[in-house]
Amino acid sequence: MPVIDTTKDLAALFLQQAHATPTAVALEDENRALTYAELDNTTFALADRLRRLGVGRDSLVGILIGRSADNVIASLAALRAGGAFLVLELAYPPSLLRDVIEDAQPAVIITQKAYAVNLRTKAPIIVIDQPDQDAALGGGESPAPAMLDVRPPLPPDDDLDRLAFVSYSSGTTGKPKGIANPHRAPVLSYDLRFKVSDLRPGDRVACNVFFVWEMLRPLLRGATTVAVPDGASYDPIALVDFLSTRRITDTLMTPTLLATVLSRHPDLGTKLPELRSLWLNGEVVTTDLVHRACDALPETRLLNVYSASETHEIAAGDIKSFVDYEARVCPVGPPIDPEHIYILDEAGNRVDPGVSGELYVGGDLLAREYLNLPETTAAAFQVDPFQRKQGARMYRTGDMARLLYSGLLEITGRVGGMIKTRGYTVQPGAVEATITKHLAVRDCAVVAHGEGLQKQLVAYIVPDKDGENVWNRTIVVIDEAGHSPVARRALSAHLAHYMMPTLWVELKELPTHEVSGKVNLKGLPPPPSRPQTPPDSSVQERNVAVKMDTIVRIWSATLKVPSSVITASHDFFDLGGHSLSLAELASRLTKAFGFPVPLAPLAGTPTVEGHLKAVRAARDGHTKAVQDDLPAVLAADSTLPESIRANGKSMRRLDEAETIFLTGSTGYLGAFLLKAIIDKTNAQVLCLVRFTEPSDDRKPAGMARIRKNLVDLGLWTDEMADRIEVVPGNLARDRLGLSPYVFEDLAFRVQVIVHAAATVNLVYPYAALRNANVNGTKEVIRLAARGGATLHHISTNGVLPPSASGWSEDTSIELQDVPAKLLDGYGQTKWAAERLVCEAAARGVPVKIYRPGTISGHSNTGATNKWDLLNAMIVESLNLGYAPSVESWAMEMTPVDFVADAIVALANDTDSRQLLYHLGDPDPASSTAIFDSLAELGYRTEQLPWDEWVAMWREKREWRSGEEAFTAEILRGGMPTIEALQGVIVLQDGKTQPVLDRHGVRRVVMDQALMRTYARHFFARGWLASPPAKRAVNGHT
Repeated sequence: MPVIDTTKDLAALFLQQAHATPTAVALEDENRALTYAELDNTTFALADRLRRLGVGRDSLVGILIGRSADNVIASLAALRAGGAFLVLELAYPPSLLRDVIEDAQPAVIITQKAYAVNLRTKAPIIVIDQPDQDAALGGGESPAPAMLDVRPPLPPDDDLDRLAFVSYSSGTTGKPKGIANPHRAPVLSYDLRFKVSDLRPGDRVACNVFFVWEMLRPLLRGATTVAVPDGASYDPIALVDFLSTRRITDTLMTPTLLATVLSRHPDLGTKLPELRSLWLNGEVVTTDLVHRACDALPETRLLNVYSASETHEIAAGDIKSFVDYEARVCPVGPPIDPEHIYILDEAGNRVDPGVSGELYVGGDLLAREYLNLPETTAAAFQVDPFQRKQGARMYRTGDMARLLYSGLLEITGRVGGMIKTRGYTVQPGAVEATITKHLAVRDCAVVAHGEGLQKQLVAYIVPDKDGENVWNRTIVVIDEAGHSPVARRALSAHLAHYMMPTLWVELKELPTHEVSGKVNLKGLPPPPSRPQTPPDSSVQERNVAVKMDTIVRIWSATLKVPSSVITASHDFFDLGGHSLSLAELASRLTKAFGFPVPLAPLAGTPTVEGHLKAVRAARDGHTKAVQDDLPAVLAADSTLPESIRANGKSMRRLDEAETIFLTGSTGYLGAFLLKAIIDKTNAQVLCLVRFTEPSDDRKPAGMARIRKNLVDLGLWTDEMADRIEVVPGNLARDRLGLSPYVFEDLAFRVQVIVHAAATVNLVYPYAALRNANVNGTKEVIRLAARGGATLHHISTNGVLPPSASGWSEDTSIELQDVPAKLLDGYGQTKWAAERLVCEAAARGVPVKIYRPGTISGHSNTGATNKWDLLNAMIVESLNLGYAPSVESWAMEMTPVDFVADAIVALANDTDSRQLLYHLGDPDPASSTAIFDSLAELGYRTEQLPWDEWVAMWREKREWRSGEEAFTAEILRGGMPTIEALQGVIVLQDGKTQPVLDRHGVRRVVMDQALMRTYARHFFARGWLASPPAKRAVNGHT
């Protein structure tokens, strides 16, 4: 029994629904929403305009509009006027657009102002988003569309044989084919789809892939058509955000697009809780994809639909009900109209179940014809010998298929080499004909190479050096990687993007079959291999500054081409990119930089230089959005998710742990903590090491980085390697960049966590540091709570405002005071992170928090953090012979070995119930005292006012280079302000030192002996020209 009235046309069915649910929302896009009543009125008015322009039965109305509400309105208006809509894709290059318009001869074209200037036609033009522009842009020989006084009669609403729409596909000769579909086909098509999965008022259907096919389906059942904007259609981040915020219940994707989305959102169901049905169409569905989709979307129906533009639906069904995980690919489902599905052998006879043959489709869902191509129509739409009905036809799909004994239809390949790629059907002959017409090529063969996202078109060419009109055709130049930007540019005006070959191979002759003389496609050599270039994971968080070499490395990883061949002016698509690999690139950029990078700007300027600008713009936009709403962002970020709960385990001593998880081991304090933990416990230490793309094969590189860091600081011994295990991850990602299985295993393996990692930068705003410092801490707390581990969190004195008198351990800043009192993004992010840990403690998670001050070099070796700003200020002053005279500048310095020993001692203390500990110097020395002490060691300086000192430094030291000028590079990267020097944050340790006393840990005194140790280290690094004097006598050497 039909779900909808299959005796009525599409316009009539819409009107029935509009009258039934006038107040329901019918249509939405980014900018507006219309109820059924409003859509009824809007399309009626536009349909009347079309009728006054002569649109009637079988008249074509061209629609040159992106995916939007305007597209739906224009198409529906064409149907209500009694005509049919003609799909004019924005992706068409200019020559193809002209060819389609010339072939179809639309009576009217509806477009938007942005695209009207590209139209060269005699047809009247309606500018739907600026009606007053119709006259200025009207086609024809008169300057404006001429309105008729008498409208053509409307055809009866049961006339289902008249045209509904025409869409174009590639043809084997290069001439595009206009597929003309009558009303009967989509009406029956939608009815069959509703029998598989019905819609109802309240459903919200996102239309992006195959927009023309999907946009009217919801409007026949009272649901809402939600137009996905072009910029989000293939961007997995933007698309999922759009589907989530719009509360989508039903949508359609190609399998390749779904795979891309799942790679970015493995927990897709949690992001799309209202998604009831997900349709897959356009490609064969692998069982691996089904497995991943079922895991990610346990509450969503996964529906496969197999179709062709000439036949509409052929088979459809619920994949979960028929998937066979032992097979590589899934059947396409049960035939929707089994009586009219024929699988034939070469003689035209039907084959038995289980036997493969060529698939033909009959019945009432067929297209009427290929527009203006009677011979092509006759070849594709043949007489149906299996039906007695007069005029019955069947369509030759070009697919090889077999009917399984279960009654399911399985596609086994293609006849005649037609290629399916990323949801598009490509006729190789059409591409070949275009290549030989416009390039200096005598013979050509186009084939597909690879699978899934890696599938690409390869053009094998024989150059034409002496042929006719060679001088008027572009000579193909192929680089060593197999790309031809020259050919791509020459063809860009004639081929749609999905028809463009990615790789090019030059041959002297194409291989042929000995008997037939036809091209032997199996004899073609393999295309140039694309080296598997792993992403360079040396990019540190500080590179959020967005540098070109980072963009190049991410291009290299995405395109799998060496970084060395990529230049600033290279085009992403010239190097083998396509729409879905561009989406992958956007995802990689988002992961690397920690803020959303939208797809549309990347597509608009697809060069390295253009992408550099696009990423910087995304960074600036993200930063501004966060900073503008900082109090609200801080409030949300500092709230621990309800799902994080303690599991009841009590605090465990550090030296009782069998396994300890340490973050920050490639940093300065983290290296000394790693050394101290190995020296003072028997535990195995699992070290999180940051990689842009974490994976197990990065473990050797991670160990190398840990070793190098400890060697540089004089801490490494070979025996340490047996106690260290690398965990490749990323603080800025969900689950620390680990898979759910690795994260779960880690949670139940470790007993103690020491979280010392952070992105330290006093210049970057909150938004740039948020992912690593705030979200990373949230994930560390999640890990601790999951397995019951004790958490030791390393905070900073930067969570408090400047104070010379000092803050006690129980001091904290309230949320509303953070933006005004903590002025740098680092302090703000560490405040939010500390607040999260405090909340975890309140929920019963065993935690301790440590606030160090400014960490200085080792008290015995002088080994220091070479990036430290205070070191740079001291060294540069000594090299100048002048020190800044800044009132109230206290140099708070706490040796790193004291900080590490104190943390280990406090982590072994389970008697104290204290939550917060202060490890900074409660009585820091003044800058004057420090420079006086250094003067007694032979480093005499005179004092200068701050501005004069800065001016002298810029004159004499700013542009020094080499190792001896390393500290100058630090000041070049960010000279502190006088306010920053005066803004010392003193930490009182009245509650901390008594606990340390019990463990025999005493603070190192900041005296001349310590300054001698530091100066000796500065000299050894090459930063100072001479070592410190061995003796100091009354300030003179």
